[in-house]
Amino acid sequence: MKEPKEYTEIALEKQAKLLDMSSYLENGIYVFDTDFRMAFKTTRPNHPMINTLNMPKKEKQFITEIKHSETKYFNGSILWFCINGDIKIFSDDKVLTICSDKESYQRKIENYAYFSPFFRIPTLSKQDTKHNMLVEEFINFDEKTADDEPFIFKRMYNNYRDYFTYLTRLTKIGYQTLNQLWEISSHTVYSPQFEKITKKIAPELFSMKFPFINLHGDMWSDNILLSHEQNGKTLWYIDWETADNYVFFYDFFKFIWNELDVHQDASFYKKYIAGEFDNELRHLFSIFDINFQPKLKQSYFCYFFLNAIINDTGRIAFKFKQEEIENFERKVFPLMT
Repeated sequence: MKEPKEYTEIALEKQAKLLDMSSYLENGIYVFDTDFRMAFKTTRPNHPMINTLNMPKKEKQFITEIKHSETKYFNGSILWFCINGDIKIFSDDKVLTICSDKESYQRKIENYAYFSPFFRIPTLSKQDTKHNMLVEEFINFDEKTADDEPFIFKRMYNNYRDYFTYLTRLTKIGYQTLNQLWEISSHTVYSPQFEKITKKIAPELFSMKFPFINLHGDMWSDNILLSHEQNGKTLWYIDWETADNYVFFYDFFKFIWNELDVHQDASFYKKYIAGEFDNELRHLFSIFDINFQPKLKQSYFCYFFLNAIINDTGRIAFKFKQEEIENFERKVFPLMT
């Protein structure tokens, strides 16, 4: 719970940033969600991006009016503050990303070029190198239900299977052990803070060579969009900002962890432990000539999380991972046998 003074400071800071973006937003009244991650025009009822937001009570909403009289360079009505400092603005059919710096801008272009042959990604329609801005198509997505899960998992499995198969046939894959990753990471100086997680990993996995490949890095249901088109359902993958080299099974376990951590949904973890994904994982492991061992399920999961913690090539400082470590121990450990 933020103190009133801190809350006001954050509100004023986000309001100032919102007003700075006036030339990219439609005129009108805007309100913020509880966490000040998003601002939207109040005339946008029942939009899927807004429906699930946590909103303060009406009398506590922080209201801002946009009344920009000069040229509009974009006509958005929803603004999203990204954790890496980028800003995304949504119109009815496009998404404008104002990157925080040149590195972020270049990374997005490179990720789109690299991943789009393997995964369905919204089309990148405009690049503005001078201002570090990008425009992509907005996907009119549908809210997902439990009935969509079989389709989503089958499509994800097929996409990753094809991607892995391509890599093994046409590229040189880098193999690495956890011990090697540990030696080069600057985050291991904080190892006492995640020692309990490290001890949950079977000792033999530390010296086993696994492929480390370019992956999404933040896979979960919020970064997967489902749309219904003439040819049936389509799965889209968005928000590739944390793409990097990770152990090959990283994205699957990241999905399970994010659903548990953010959505408080432990069902995917329980299905994994119960063996419901064993056949798919066995095949994905075999693409790299690795034997999937069901007895090591909990170790694989902790291996993924340790990979996330000691990865220091991304833009997330260790101090932002400390809360996630605490959440992992609090939420996952009780589910372990």
